Amino acid sequence: MRPPSPDDVEVARTSLVWRAFVAPLHTRLASALYETEDGHLPERTTGNIVYIRLDGYGTRDTVENMCALIEYLRNAAWPDQVVDHFIETMKSKPHWPAKLKDKPHEEHVDYVWHMMDGLLAVIGLVTYIQPTPPTTFAGIVDLIFPRVPSKAAKPTRFSFSARELVEEDFIIQPTVCMFDHLKLDGNAVMVYTLYTEQISLLIGYHKNTVAHAIGLANYGNELLQSYGALVNEEFRENYSLPVSLGMFKVDSDRSGRDDLIIVSGVIEQRHKRPSPYHPPQELRRRRHWYNRLRRDIEKRKKSEPWMFWGAVLAVFFGVCTVIQTITSVWSLAVSLHQG
Repeated sequence: MRPPSPDDVEVARTSLVWRAFVAPLHTRLASALYETEDGHLPERTTGNIVYIRLDGYGTRDTVENMCALIEYLRNAAWPDQVVDHFIETMKSKPHWPAKLKDKPHEEHVDYVWHMMDGLLAVIGLVTYIQPTPPTTFAGIVDLIFPRVPSKAAKPTRFSFSARELVEEDFIIQPTVCMFDHLKLDGNAVMVYTLYTEQISLLIGYHKNTVAHAIGLANYGNELLQSYGALVNEEFRENYSLPVSLGMFKVDSDRSGRDDLIIVSGVIEQRHKRPSPYHPPQELRRRRHWYNRLRRDIEKRKKSEPWMFWGAVLAVFFGVCTVIQTITSVWSLAVSLHQG
């Protein structure tokens, strides 16, 4: 007889009872998702299982449905990874949530994408499927990363450092969603916060069966390489700027490890093997010399108005002096020629 599922209080507290209950389920999911027997899953995945459980869905059933989704994606080409087809095949299964029995189709779709959150170890994937979800699972990639216009110039390597972005008046906004990394939100550039657990996730992301199945297997490596440019040369100041901006989450006392050494070491290693990356058009536009000159003038005018207007007057009188000198020389030349 199966042990009863822990109540919501045990789940929310991640009590010993809950951990003992969920451990074999983690092992089952890890075996399907990463083909490993150690039972280790990323924080985002285990947290997603807790979230779905607190939302009223049975944990055993959800893990079973996750494993079924992994198998479905593993055996289907991108055009055949149809969301509605998966849902219809699962509705007759005993482990499909009874809670959804009389619910509209949209709630079945939301449940599936919440499972995808956990399988891809991300937060907030559902926001990308609003207002119209993609018809295929692989279709989410084009919603997260819109295709680059065919005529757009494509640099061979991402080359903006965090220090340069700050100097260009951008705001660095830390984010916990890896798919939001380097996206623009008004004047803010979102940057994925790194710490030891996330480094492990990104390094092994190519082993994630679901990421591989929908075309995101190399994303972890690309993100780490972009970070190499963001923190370029910051080692000279012990990465004080990235830490102060919230790009690195440092906890030197955790398990006796120095997160900063681990994170920076992996980033520097990845940055030595660059791959193409297309930064947002706005970043490249704002680094044009004319736009930078305009921003520098505006900043100087606001921060040091007396110095700015003094310089303007000095330039004005200097130009007048040059014009007067040229006029005098020209008049002298005309007089000598007439004489």
